[in-house]
Amino acid sequence: MAIASSWPAVPAMKGHKSYAGTPLGQVHVRDLGQGPAVLLLHQTPWFSVQYALIQPLLAEAGIRAITIDTPGYGLSDLPSNPPKIENYADNITAVLDHLGLASVVICGHHTGALIAAAFAHRHAARTKGAILHGIPLYTADERTTRLAAPHWSQEPKRDGSHLSERFAMIRDRIAAPGATLEGIHWSVMSFFIAGPLEWYGHHAAFTYDAAPAIREMKPKTLLISNVEDMLHPMTPRVTATRPDFEYKEMPGNAHALTDQPEAWVSVAAPFIRRVSA
Repeated sequence: MAIASSWPAVPAMKGHKSYAGTPLGQVHVRDLGQGPAVLLLHQTPWFSVQYALIQPLLAEAGIRAITIDTPGYGLSDLPSNPPKIENYADNITAVLDHLGLASVVICGHHTGALIAAAFAHRHAARTKGAILHGIPLYTADERTTRLAAPHWSQEPKRDGSHLSERFAMIRDRIAAPGATLEGIHWSVMSFFIAGPLEWYGHHAAFTYDAAPAIREMKPKTLLISNVEDMLHPMTPRVTATRPDFEYKEMPGNAHALTDQPEAWVSVAAPFIRRVSA
């Protein structure tokens, strides 16, 4: 599936732009549409460009779609020290205050799903519902192994191979099979835009035990998983912990938000409207 003709790229991304002052610095916000509000949290090391095709579709469906760049990514400020998932989650309250919102549906993908779960757990009164897309639920041994892995070098190489090597890794290991070139391209661009401290988000994810938050979450929750996503094998751990979560299994891989925006909105929009009623 080719989406190049509809991909807006950063300068043409839709939505009112603003900056929220927060404990972790200024957070870049894009706000589009009217209706029940959903706050969309991207995976690491992406930024709000991950929702560039999602946001207009939600707005067309009568939903106020708000994206933020997690601190340290996109156009948001870089925190002075590596935050924890709980820090990222608590920081969202300042964003909601900036927007004048008492509560929202909170939605996240991969690391964003961990932040969403932590927010729903810690700030239930400000959470109308939660969408956890591809949420990782690591064991202690898995977290230790991931933390021990070296960070990917961002050092530029004169032949440009630092770009091609990252592209090949995303194509062959993260997004394979079937991801569009546009999605792979933006994954690579997001990584280098984040800079050499892009590992902050993954460090937060790999040091966070999501089990208590998942087990104790009060808001209604929709769990989404793509069958070719490398995190999909963890999904049974989540459904076993919370069989009451609504669950939607979808085709595709970790790039579903960029490659299958219409299908994703067809699943998420009814849930957002229902829990916001």
